[in-house]
Amino acid sequence: MTHTFKVILLSALVSGLPFISQAAEKTDSARIDPGKVHEVCFAMEFGERLTYAFMSSRDMKFNIHYHEGDDVSFPVEEHLTAEEEEDIFTAMSSQGYCMMWTNPSNRIVPLNVVYRVR
Repeated sequence: MTHTFKVILLSALVSGLPFISQAAEKTDSARIDPGKVHEVCFAMEFGERLTYAFMSSRDMKFNIHYHEGDDVSFPVEEHLTAEEEEDIFTAMSSQGYCMMWTNPSNRIVPLNVVYRVR
């Protein structure tokens, strides 16, 4: 996928895909330094659904996790990706969850995210 096409696709994401209503969507963007992480965290109740999409210029490690004391659980295991176009995660328990990206490259990587919890 070319960089220009990705920019156009991201513009479509931010302007609102059909699966995300304009009133409830949230956006986030970051420039992630080499070896650093970026998190977007939110509370979810049992059965609520997180709908999300994101795009970056390079592959990054991505996961969804939550903390229970000193333990960290990963309902969406870490995997290498530059984008997710329309994913849905359903909370299996009521608590705080975080989407996390880690930049394994030696360059700053821009990231753009659109999501909602419903």
